Amino acid sequence: MLINVFILFLTCFAPTLLSAQAEPAAEWNLLYNKIRDRHISKEEARANLSLLEAQLRNDFQKQKEAAQDEGLAFPLGGYTARSIGGKDGSGYQIKGYDFFDGNDHKGHPGHDIFILDRNQDSLDDKTGKPVNVVSVSSGVVVSTNTNWEPTSPIRGGNYIWIFDPAADRYYYYAHMDKLFVTVGQFISKGIRLGTVGRTGLNAYPKRSPTHIHFTVHQSADGYPKPVNVYKELLKK
Repeated sequence: MLINVFILFLTCFAPTLLSAQAEPAAEWNLLYNKIRDRHISKEEARANLSLLEAQLRNDFQKQKEAAQDEGLAFPLGGYTARSIGGKDGSGYQIKGYDFFDGNDHKGHPGHDIFILDRNQDSLDDKTGKPVNVVSVSSGVVVSTNTNWEPTSPIRGGNYIWIFDPAADRYYYYAHMDKLFVTVGQFISKGIRLGTVGRTGLNAYPKRSPTHIHFTVHQSADGYPKPVNVYKELLKK
């Protein structure tokens, strides 16, 4: 009888216990891949995400990396808010967006920020050098994609997700070329994350000017919802 109870306990709770002992950022990355590729239900994904956020907050406090300064850094080195696409931030369109729809999500809940790159070689036309993508906030890298190919259906291409436990915010940088950070790494505001590229389903074709897609989500109990930070970026 006791053996049967023990087996039932392991069956029900062992995965949770193992996850609790694992690196939460790495667990977040694995969870996001399931969300992105629609391999998990929204209900299960949200429950797991809420638990992981609690672990990340705890680890973040231990690292003492939470910045006390206010405001966001601008995501592109050498550029300003004048490089944001659309008129007065009109590129931000929610239109039924849901984080848990993954790669099949609707809308465009973020801002495309363009660089000067007429020949589409991912180099700045004035400097002839790659354009750095910088972290707008302190946080921990929770997911990356580094091996995007033109045949891949992933819309974000090479991307980075960063969670700022101090603000319960997620920062998403998509269509990048090279990445200089890894999952689990605690970073400070202003650190170089990588360089602008042309990766992603809709960013790779020649019809698309070179840019990054930048999105911010405010999370409440494991439910990240997009917020428009256009006015915050205007200050940069």
